[in-house]
Amino acid sequence: MSKNKLLYGAKIALLTGSGKTQYNNRGQSIRFAKRLHQLGYQVQHWKNISNRHIGVVVDDWQQQGLAVSTIKAYLSSARQMCRAYGNDRIHKNNSEFGVGKRCYIATQSKAAPEIVYRGVLDQLLSGSERFQRIARQLTVMHELGLRHEETRKINPTTALLPKGRIYISAGTKGGRDRILHTPSQKQIDAVKKLAPFIGKNSNSGPDEVSEASWKKYVCKIVGRMGLCIRACGASLHGLRHAYAQARHKYLTNLPAPCLYS
Repeated sequence: MSKNKLLYGAKIALLTGSGKTQYNNRGQSIRFAKRLHQLGYQVQHWKNISNRHIGVVVDDWQQQGLAVSTIKAYLSSARQMCRAYGNDRIHKNNSEFGVGKRCYIATQSKAAPEIVYRGVLDQLLSGSERFQRIARQLTVMHELGLRHEETRKINPTTALLPKGRIYISAGTKGGRDRILHTPSQKQIDAVKKLAPFIGKNSNSGPDEVSEASWKKYVCKIVGRMGLCIRACGASLHGLRHAYAQARHKYLTNLPAPCLYS
């Protein structure tokens, strides 16, 4: 994967405003640049950032559950950075990116294709200990619809409750825990198979690697295997989309609305 030159551009850009404003705009632009790169877009200069690139990252932030106010602040900083390099093509109206629209409905599926997920899983399961660790985390994401942070932090010892229930607490948004009262056997088995990888920190990430580094490593590995926006139209988070679509189909006997578009 090529070096992310947007980061260097953000660090040396000539910005306007107070010292604090410049500091915030620089930092938030770097956050945007890192996420765009992780999603598979190898743009090398701020003058080449398009509304499509902005939209991809904004949509990802929305899927992560970032507050509208936070997204607006990040979006403003990305615009400022683009302007610093003579790029004034970015929409000035946040609504153009679906920001603040509570009833915004996706018109395009972002779910990881089942054939891609299965192919990546097979490669991981036949690989090293690290690859097998990733495979078990991906299985939990796919079967339970968890975010990667929740998946990393779920511990079979505390998560598997009597009567087949599954307790999810660590890494949840806003610290809100929840219980799956009637999980399937596949869901229970997926959590059980994390057990060999639980370390001293009571999660399934390697003891010697930070959470941020591990997530970055996982995204890089599965991306190389085909699970990335550029290769299949879906990122790692697409496993959660796939779960949501499958759940919608199960409950309504109808495809998810985005599949009608």
